Amino acid sequence: MAVAVTPCLPFSLSHAAEEEQTTTFWEHHGKVEEPSAAGQATADKPELPKEKVPLTMENLRVPVQYGTIKVTHSSREPIIIHIQDAHANYNAQKNLSSILEYLIVAHGLSLVLVEGGSRNDSLSYMRAYAPIEKRIQVAEEFLKSGKISGENYLDLTTDYEFTVYGIEKPELYDQNMESFFTVEKVQPEALEAMKGFQQAVALLKERLYPNEVKDLEGRELEVQAGRIPLAKHYQALAEEASKRSVALQEVEYPNLLRFLKASRLEAELDFKKVEDERTKFLDALTRNLPQAEMDRLLKQSLELKDGLISPATFYGHLKVHVKPEQAADYPTLTSYIEYLGLFEEIDHAALFSEVEKISARVKESYFTNKDQRSLALVAKDVSVLADLLELKLTPETYDYYASHKNEFKAEKWAEILRSLGEDQKPPLTFRLVPGPLNAAKPAMGSFYEVARKRDMAMVENALKRIKEFNVPAAVLIAGGFHTPIFEKIFRDKKVSYAVVAPKVGKVTKEDTEKYHRVLKETYVPMSETYRKKMGIPVGPNLRADNAGEQQSKQSGTDEVRPIALIEAKGADFAVSD
Repeated sequence: MAVAVTPCLPFSLSHAAEEEQTTTFWEHHGKVEEPSAAGQATADKPELPKEKVPLTMENLRVPVQYGTIKVTHSSREPIIIHIQDAHANYNAQKNLSSILEYLIVAHGLSLVLVEGGSRNDSLSYMRAYAPIEKRIQVAEEFLKSGKISGENYLDLTTDYEFTVYGIEKPELYDQNMESFFTVEKVQPEALEAMKGFQQAVALLKERLYPNEVKDLEGRELEVQAGRIPLAKHYQALAEEASKRSVALQEVEYPNLLRFLKASRLEAELDFKKVEDERTKFLDALTRNLPQAEMDRLLKQSLELKDGLISPATFYGHLKVHVKPEQAADYPTLTSYIEYLGLFEEIDHAALFSEVEKISARVKESYFTNKDQRSLALVAKDVSVLADLLELKLTPETYDYYASHKNEFKAEKWAEILRSLGEDQKPPLTFRLVPGPLNAAKPAMGSFYEVARKRDMAMVENALKRIKEFNVPAAVLIAGGFHTPIFEKIFRDKKVSYAVVAPKVGKVTKEDTEKYHRVLKETYVPMSETYRKKMGIPVGPNLRADNAGEQQSKQSGTDEVRPIALIEAKGADFAVSD
């Protein structure tokens, strides 16, 4: 719904207030990832810009329907937009494709850098094999099956001129894949052994943990299952922390405190009053604002209407016009602006880490003996190792593992768990087999260690390709695990960058399995060493067309992309009679 609040400025804002009366801000804006958020991929597309303008950090926009700009850092050129990749998640890939399309149309972006390859990975040469309808049909099938990603989808289904280029260091990528294959070999036996440790931990928790801790862990499981809202859980956790004299210090829990304050403000806000005060304020503002500022505000209001900026961004700009002496005249609007600002400042990855930390401290406050505390330490490390075994560590959890890996000793865990079990009445006995976990740990650790080495190589290659292609900006698509290191390196190198997260529903176990399956089926070694090792002739050029020859010449290498998606010359685009 669009409402003009003044004759001269067609601000279209009241729809946001109305929607927030029936759904929380967190859910409406997709920060709390719900399965329903994935539906954004199929909604009507926002109108694309009609004119290209050079990209700057100031005019960088992402349609909020498709994703969120999480971090920006302004420095010198080039500008790198890191889009976090949710591998094999269909809706995330469609949103990634739409974000990329917007950047191409709005700013003439022409270079897309990707992990998982080391040469020109563009598929535009395949456009000649079939009409657009057939290309869309096949691309949809491939995207759903995980065989291509969002950038490949856009390459196949449009006629935009852009290049997709891999930025891996071949030897490192092949080492990472070798570790991956080794992990897969040892996984079945190790996962079975892990079940024994997990079962022992669960049984001992039932015997040893205070009821308050068992209740808290039960609520956490309900939250993970989506049966308890995050806001309700965080508020209850904060209240429990206060009762247990566990202090929520600003220095330790800045994001959790912002979340809690924003939640309180949301519960107190009267959105009808927000709309009334906003209309009154804008009417007064437009009578006194210089024309240049009016034009800027109008532009921002139109961007809000078109879904290019969030309400938080718009109201952040509006806030500068609210003078201190005016706050008393617009109390609800002032609270609303504060509410949006708090929300925008939340680092959601850090928020989850802070919640885990305060939860652990609340549980610790209930423990009364050494056995409970010993069990809690083993339980945490068993959980981390289980995630390590399934290759689903977050950057924060990996950092914890890397700094404590010498303490990850399955024999020690078995000794502690057995001892605790024997002390129970009646005694508990467990079948604990440390061997498979010990055998798997080197491969799992190597996988993540090499992934970290790839970070620097990808950054160096990204900057190299940007220089070779002589462009002022590029998109870099890679998984979120790489984000913290990318951010640090780009900041140290004084490169302007932004981190963009496509909207995505919950990443399912099926998505992960699909990604791993496709990765194995399509992997071709990049480096000469690994091609020889696997008995593959050195220097093959799988693309027999001229485009492929030109790509090899341009890249200065005959390396084969690791994800050999549709190298068979147009076979999947064959049009049946």
